[in-house]
Amino acid sequence: MKKTNFFKSSIVFAALLLLSSCGLDLMVSKFNTLEYTVTPTQVEVHGGVIDIELDVNIPKKYFQKNASAEFRPMLAESADSDNKVFFEPVKLQGEKVSSNGNTIGYVTGGKFTYKGSLEYTEDMFAYDLFATATATMNDNSKYLGSLKIADGIMATATRVKNNEEPKFADHTYEKETILEETAVIYFTVNNSTVRYSQKSSDEVKRLKEFAKQGFKTKNIEISSYASPEGSLDVNDKVSGNRAKSTFSYAKRLMRDLKVDGAKNDDLYINSSKGEDWGGFNNLVNSSDLKDKSKVLNIVRNQKDPQKREEAIRDMAEIYDAIEDDVLPKLRKATITLRVYEPKKTDEEIASLAISDPSQLDMKEMLFAATLLNDNSIKKTIYKATTSAYPNDYRAYNNLLCMNIIEKDFNKAKMNLGKAEKLGSSAKEVSENKGIIAAISGDLEGANSLYSKSGASDLNKGILAIKMGDYASASSKLKGNGYNATLAQILNGNNATTSDKTTDGYYLNAISSTRSGNFDKAVQNLSQAISLDANLSKEAAKDVEFIKLKDNLEFQSLVK
Repeated sequence: MKKTNFFKSSIVFAALLLLSSCGLDLMVSKFNTLEYTVTPTQVEVHGGVIDIELDVNIPKKYFQKNASAEFRPMLAESADSDNKVFFEPVKLQGEKVSSNGNTIGYVTGGKFTYKGSLEYTEDMFAYDLFATATATMNDNSKYLGSLKIADGIMATATRVKNNEEPKFADHTYEKETILEETAVIYFTVNNSTVRYSQKSSDEVKRLKEFAKQGFKTKNIEISSYASPEGSLDVNDKVSGNRAKSTFSYAKRLMRDLKVDGAKNDDLYINSSKGEDWGGFNNLVNSSDLKDKSKVLNIVRNQKDPQKREEAIRDMAEIYDAIEDDVLPKLRKATITLRVYEPKKTDEEIASLAISDPSQLDMKEMLFAATLLNDNSIKKTIYKATTSAYPNDYRAYNNLLCMNIIEKDFNKAKMNLGKAEKLGSSAKEVSENKGIIAAISGDLEGANSLYSKSGASDLNKGILAIKMGDYASASSKLKGNGYNATLAQILNGNNATTSDKTTDGYYLNAISSTRSGNFDKAVQNLSQAISLDANLSKEAAKDVEFIKLKDNLEFQSLVK
């Protein structure tokens, strides 16, 4: 009996295998009857990613009731190519299968929508989009096939150039630096005579020592004031008299000290300021006077100087302190000597940076690099600066900039580490770190660093292209340079670039093709290929030129 049952079971199992095999064979043979709508119809790369959406229509009496299937879109050079990449699978199932897949009826057929993404790599440029599936029924599995559903990948968005502009640290060197020293001359009440005691004050002594340096004079300014008590007319007159006497004294003093231009009246600035209410406010505010806030409120709210003084005098409890500690400091005149700090010429700085860097300070070294056009010499100067001033981030940052310009990203990362260690909060360092992140593919990281550093529109615009935000890129990238034009094209405006390089001509060929100007497209493509013969094969595979496939001139270029 057991032997008979085993024999019957074997027959049943074999029958099931035969039925499942027949069912799967039908699914294989009719796999090409499935209908696909690809959105968008042309597979494109945006932000470094390929996004696809497929509406799949499965015909009636196709999907077997006991079958399950794994549906996977594929990118490949051909259906049987070894070079292929798959999107994530989606599970389908017949109506008699209990699972978590999309159920497809046998009699009714069915529909489903597939959405998937893949990161784009350059080797996918010539790939097409295929629909593939593997079905299983009663432990028997079969590959249903590969059906091409879209031609090529439009990768024009990846043609962005990495021509970001690094951010150099400012040398902060001033080609013209003004130095100054001021001496205050104090007067007694209603008096305008410069007293002997004032001529020998510590402030005048400092002014004399400053003048003895013999630097070239910018100007000599005399300003006189009166304390705000008494009538406005009297105080204006007192202030004016102090201006005259101080001016006479200052001219004699400058001549005695042999100050440059002391005899040149055009270098003197003489002014009478009248009542010094500003000085009054500052002295009261910094004092320990009782109720000083009331005094300041009177000055602030009472516009009439006479009434203002009267209101303050009425505060008898503190007016004596004002009269003793504040007003005497307002009966004054100031003598300010401004001179030009001696500087080396640009030629001297440039020469010393190479021949004897020890003769230059940090600012001069960084400035020297901006005076020279030879990148190798610039780097030599920056390296010398890092040796002389190892704790300042700026030279390391500027070496990093040179590395970015020369596309030497290994050295750029090394110098970034040093610059960041010394100047982690410096905006230049953050922007340059963002450039390296963007070129390395860390677009979100670059975006964060650009926001933190207030990066240039040019760098933000290039990043916007890489991230697929073409409207933002178009608003930030001005003119008709290469990347600016690419942003315009990707944003729907078929502009042309003035970039007379291989890439520029190729981009103009794309723009002309999109505009329907095929003659101009072929002309631009011909110029590009004449500069780089390898573009012939690339153009032959580029879906941007699919409308030119029957054009004889195009055919001759890409054969």
